[in-house]
Amino acid sequence: MKKLVWTGCIGIGALIIAGCSSTDNGQKDNASASASTNVSANANANTSTNANTSANAATEAVSIVDGRGKEVVLKNGYAKNFVLFPNEGTEIFSITQSVEPFLGMRKGDQESNIAGGAVAKQYPEILKVNNNIMQADGSAPNVEGILKLAPDVVYQWTTHGDGAIKPLEDAGVNVVAVNWGTYEDDIERYTLYGKALGKQDRVDEVFAHQAKAKEDVLKVTQNLTEDERQDHVFVSAINDNQINVWGTELPHTPVHKVENAAFTKGKISDIDADINVETLLKWDPDMIVIGEWAKDITPDYFFKHPVLKNLRAVKEKRVYKSPTASLLDNPGINWYFYSVLAYPDKFKGFDMRKQVREDYKLLYNIDLTEEDIDSVLNVAENKTSKNFDLFMQ
Repeated sequence: MKKLVWTGCIGIGALIIAGCSSTDNGQKDNASASASTNVSANANANTSTNANTSANAATEAVSIVDGRGKEVVLKNGYAKNFVLFPNEGTEIFSITQSVEPFLGMRKGDQESNIAGGAVAKQYPEILKVNNNIMQADGSAPNVEGILKLAPDVVYQWTTHGDGAIKPLEDAGVNVVAVNWGTYEDDIERYTLYGKALGKQDRVDEVFAHQAKAKEDVLKVTQNLTEDERQDHVFVSAINDNQINVWGTELPHTPVHKVENAAFTKGKISDIDADINVETLLKWDPDMIVIGEWAKDITPDYFFKHPVLKNLRAVKEKRVYKSPTASLLDNPGINWYFYSVLAYPDKFKGFDMRKQVREDYKLLYNIDLTEEDIDSVLNVAENKTSKNFDLFMQ
């Protein structure tokens, strides 16, 4: 995972439409079509209990089937608080719109993903949430510390194995395990966050908002001809001659969620792949998108690189740093971002800054300043890239 890599990560960006960018080695060109039409359907399918989610104060036991397929029974009704292991504090905040239910979360999430952002600026108390939820060596949950917090539920990754879950369950803690790795996992995970809290109505509202963004983008991109379609490479990290790129299934790759925005170059069907500079030169994509978490990699890095400057995307200044907006709860920002930059002539009149402002108000109840919007869109790093003036004040 790579939102800080292990949580839901950005988003791989590039709305590539039929072949997203997410992981390793094999493009699934048709995955996007099915995924992009199922936001609402998948959300409902993953709900897996008939409890009335509008009754947040329910006292009757609530049964939830988590990412393991295991039934988790919350004997005292919907959870009023939680401990969150995935680095997705901002994402779950879009459901709660309050820091009060947060009893524990990862320090790395606070420091690397939330600090300095709009949510922390408006709700600074999120940075004060207890983060002593891991053993000192980071290898396992701090069960003793979590028991002292007495959470109604703990959200934990299935991908970290039994060692991350069993000690908590053996101590009597309710664990809702969540998956990561595909778009469907994203939908399921966000649904489970809301389900345990009795906030399925809010989850449905967010999914409806995502569906509207997708519909707006598809009005343009689904009509593109083969010759019009752009391709891209999404870069997650660079270490000397090794470049980590994302492939087609990563949940945070907007590409396979909204058809035809920009195809992913290379055949990468796993979560990610390490390629060398020679391979990237051979692919020679139309666009390059850099994960927003890659703090040391900017468009300027490519523009000044003695070898990478020979890429077509670099020569044409079509290298971009992805938005800081989450692709779990706010993928629309990324869908618009990549689509407009890939096809500016087909999105004339679209106001990206207005879209960002409206999205943050709906999701986090935040009134963004112009400076906040610049930060979300990484204006400082993208301002010299082609067509980025469309997103500037």
